[in-house]
Parts: sequence; structure tokens; C-alpha cells
Amino acid sequence: MGYNNADTLLLYALDNYFDLSRPQEQLARDRLRNLLEWHRATQLHGYADLIEAVSRRIGGGVTPDDVLAFNLEMNRRLLHTGEQAAPDLAALALTLQPAQLERAARKLVEEDAKARREVSGNNASFEHRLERAVERAEEWFGSVSPPQQALIRAAIVRRPESEQWWANEREQRRTDLLKVLQRIQHEHPAPDVAAGWLCEYLAQLTEPLDPERRARMTEYRRGNAELIAALVDAASAEQKAVLLKKLQGYAEDFTVLATDTGTRSRPAPARNRAPRSHALEEVGEGAAHLQPLRSVLQHDGQPIVLAEHMTDRRGVDDRPAMDLPELRCVEFRE
Repeated sequence: MGYNNADTLLLYALDNYFDLSRPQEQLARDRLRNLLEWHRATQLHGYADLIEAVSRRIGGGVTPDDVLAFNLEMNRRLLHTGEQAAPDLAALALTLQPAQLERAARKLVEEDAKARREVSGNNASFEHRLERAVERAEEWFGSVSPPQQALIRAAIVRRPESEQWWANEREQRRTDLLKVLQRIQHEHPAPDVAAGWLCEYLAQLTEPLDPERRARMTEYRRGNAELIAALVDAASAEQKAVLLKKLQGYAEDFTVLATDTGTRSRPAPARNRAPRSHALEEVGEGAAHLQPLRSVLQHDGQPIVLAEHMTDRRGVDDRPAMDLPELRCVEFRE
């Protein structure tokens, strides 16, 4: 696993986008190390408990509402991590120069163009999407039966524009983050104010203020939850055994990581947290969801601790599996 090296991986990603100066690099290194220590000490056992709770549900049947509940709980936990990270992100953002933000903007434009080409190319074909979705299900169940393939096929048919929707949503999130960073650079507010702006951005990743975006996201989550529940309920005893073994492996990994400090033996530091925004209060009081455990890990080499602005370039609209991370230190995604 790359969790023990998450601070180094995240620092590499930050430098790739912003070409950090040496003082900025040291600031980011120190803040990321402390954030990872806090995350290890306070969050990983909770992830293990959440996975074990999901495992107990599988034997008795899983409903779409169960999946959505897990999704909500995972979002709540990730928002908590975002709140914890916000002062650190703000401290770095306050040091960024216009040229660094311009560099990041150029890179985002290049990546968005590449993603658009992939969405409009062969990867967007129905058969390719079906093949990819079946492969993801096989990662969790070991194999996929013909009835399960039919469920996946029907889900893709019902959501023909989901990849295009995700491409639009992904670009909007990245644009919104860049606007927040530019606002911080331009107005240079107090650190706690900058942290509050970042908290508001993070909260809107799961609950956008725009009614149309929020409705589409809700529709996507419901469709994904229905597919996940249907696949689990259609699974054979052998498939469920494979799924439970995989989930148990993740729970054990989180438990080990929570106690294995490696070279980072210092206690998790006490830190001041940014004020909770109104949006965070509303989302943070929720309960549970079958979502990827996307906290301080990375996804496709992008820093998820910066939230969902740089996420999966493969697309997840048709992901039929439990949508937990493949713990390669690079998994994160809604």
C-alpha cells in the first residue's frame, strides 16, 4: 500500500500542478505529514468499522437505501477530513503566486481536453463501457453471471449520457477549485477565512448549490445504488464469499495501518479546525454510504486531499461494484 507514503505522493502531485518553491514545498511537507498522522490516529479504525458493518449486511440482503446510507456516511467522514485539511490547504494557497495558478490552469485544460477525447472516442462505445463495468464487478465478485451482466447492461442503457455528465461535473469541480484558489490569491484573506472558503467548496462536492447539478448527482447516486444492490442480491454464495473476503481484507488493512506508524511515531498533533460552514453542518449530520474510501489516499495520481477536483480519468458512471477503493494508494471517487 502507498498510505504510508501518501504525504510524499500528494506533495509530488502538488508540485506537478503548482511548481512549488522550496519554502512552499517544506510547508506542504510538514502540513501533509501532520494531516496524515491525524488521519491515521483518528479515521482508519472508523473505516474498518464501517466496512465490517457493510459486510454484516451482505448476508441478509442489500437494498438501494443501504447503499445510499453508506454513501452518505462516507461523505460525512470525508467532509470531516476536508475540514481538518482546510487550514493546511489555506496556508499553502495563501502563498501561491499568479504564475503558479496559471500553470495549474493550463494543466487542467490539457487534462480536460484529454478526458474529452477519451469520452468521445472508442472508450465511450457501449460495448467498451459494458466490458469495463463487468471487469470492475469481477474484481469484487470473482466472476459475473449472465443475469448480473444483464443487470449491468440495463443500467448502462438507462444512463446513456452518464459519462458525458461526469466529464462536465469533473470539469466544473476543477474550475470551481481554481476559482477559490484565485480568490484567495487575489484577496489574501485571513487564514481562517480562506479555510472557510475551502470548506464551502468541499461541502459542495457532495451537495452542489446549483439545483440542476444536485438533481443529476442524486439521480446518479440512486441509479448506482440500485445497480450495486441488485448485483449483491443476485450474487451466488461463492460470489458473496469472494466479496466478503475482499471487504474483510480492506478492514484488516485499515486496522493495521491505524496502528502501524512506521517512521512516523509522533502522536497526532492537536490542531485548530476551520469553522464549519452551514453546508457542512447540513451534510455532516447525515449517516452512511457504499462509497470509495477516498480520504488521504490518491486517485490516478491526483491528490484527493484537495477534494474531488482531480478525480478518476477512467469514469465511474458504470462502476457496478461496491465502489470501495482498490487500495493502490490511488483510489478515490464518487
